[in-house]
Amino acid sequence: MWYKTLPLLILGLAMALSAAAIEFLPETLYFPVIEYGAPGNIRVALFKNGELDQSRCEQATSRVASAIRAHCPACQVVGRCFRGLDAQRRKILSQEPLSTASARIAGGKLTMTFSSRDPQLALAVCRQTERQTAAQPVDRRLHCFPPLEPR
Repeated sequence: MWYKTLPLLILGLAMALSAAAIEFLPETLYFPVIEYGAPGNIRVALFKNGELDQSRCEQATSRVASAIRAHCPACQVVGRCFRGLDAQRRKILSQEPLSTASARIAGGKLTMTFSSRDPQLALAVCRQTERQTAAQPVDRRLHCFPPLEPR
């Protein structure tokens, strides 16, 4: 008779373990975040998926920050690795709509946010970034999302 309840027990256990992994696993990852201010009062932030190892996160952050500095000497670049994510950064990596323009690669491996005193300027920079990646392979193209649009 117990064999009839076994599938329900396994399903319940699987759901509980999945919920626990979603809740606690992000706290064990290191998330590279690179923020920079570009001329014209544009603020851009890059959020990448988490790394298991802090040194790998720091290396990835350093590489991206160096590339930005090489292409934009006037930009002020700050790169950091966060262990776990607060609610705001978790939302940026989610598919929820954001209050600012954002761009992301399919699968969410990279998400960028664009902000400015002029929201239309931020959206224009986001769309330009999308156009600049159009020649990349599909899995490396950025797609721009206007503020408050589902992602």
